[in-house]
Amino acid sequence: MTTTVEESRVQLNVPVNNNRTVNKPNFLKTSAFGDYVLFAKNAAINSKMSSFSTHDNVYTSSSVFLRDEYDFDDDNDDLEEDRENDDQDESDEDTEEASESEMGKPEEYRTEIKEQMYRDKLASFKKQLQQLKDGSHPEYNRKLKKLEANYRERLRLNVISRDYAIECIDKDYVVEKRGAANEFEEKKHELRENLISDLEERRKQVEAERHTMELTGDPMEVIKPAMTRKLRRRPNDPVPVPENKRRKPPPAQVNYTLEDKEIESDLKAITRGKMPQNSNIRKPNIFPSPSVNRPPSPLTDSSNQDTRIEDGKLVYERRWFHRGQPVYAEGKDMPRFAGNISGIGNDVIYVKKLDNTKVRIPLVYLVRGKVSIKRRAS
Repeated sequence: MTTTVEESRVQLNVPVNNNRTVNKPNFLKTSAFGDYVLFAKNAAINSKMSSFSTHDNVYTSSSVFLRDEYDFDDDNDDLEEDRENDDQDESDEDTEEASESEMGKPEEYRTEIKEQMYRDKLASFKKQLQQLKDGSHPEYNRKLKKLEANYRERLRLNVISRDYAIECIDKDYVVEKRGAANEFEEKKHELRENLISDLEERRKQVEAERHTMELTGDPMEVIKPAMTRKLRRRPNDPVPVPENKRRKPPPAQVNYTLEDKEIESDLKAITRGKMPQNSNIRKPNIFPSPSVNRPPSPLTDSSNQDTRIEDGKLVYERRWFHRGQPVYAEGKDMPRFAGNISGIGNDVIYVKKLDNTKVRIPLVYLVRGKVSIKRRAS
């Protein structure tokens, strides 16, 4: 039966010195050798103390003999001090012998400990590998649950963000649709109003032109020659003189001294069915020309006689003018300006200036020479 050092000392009545430290080898101080070093140390101590077990009776009998031999208190005290010193020396010797025996075989202990550690680690790794294959590894299961929780949370956030984006897009679509409908209605109403106002203005212009034509008469009638019938000469009639030898009397020249504003005011009064209160209409002065070689009037100018509108085109001064053609326009009461012909009506021409303002030029003004039009390089 093996006993420890403390138990053997109790049996021999040897006090135990708990304050003394034993010097351990360096390889026994590492934490890696742990339990194995303790096991080897206990085995060495047990083998050493087995030799003391056979002499238990001898030490016991000697101790009894010593107690019986000395009866005085002083002697007992001295004996106890000597025993303590002897026990301390013996315990020191035992510890040193155990240390020497342990230091004698460090390589064997180290090899055995390394092999045991290798086998334990290998068994632990194999066990963990089998747990991973079976899906029962605790660390694996813990991290797997954490990943699954993160996966479910991300799915939930993605669904929420998708629903929010769809809701925002639906709201934007409704707002844009409502705005487009409102803008369409506004543009349609504005276009209708513009067309109505444009048509009203054109109707008024046509009516004014009609009244003007009724008052002034057709200028083409003045230009057209009078149709005459040729009859057969009677026997008693004189021989007719050639026409080139006849000298016709010069036609009377009509001077229109009214201004355009006065004419417009008179036209407005006529359309209302009332005569103007302060009418200062003057009759045209008809008088013969003082000489035969007078300058040609606008009504008798051959270039203005050909002024007409055919197939949506203007014939003026033996030139054709079409819509969109760049021209220069100039008149008596109108400064010269550049523009493009924007429209040609039955008896009116519209010229659009470079600043996008339109000027209405009646065909009568071109015939009379009040307004002239010339081509312009584009």
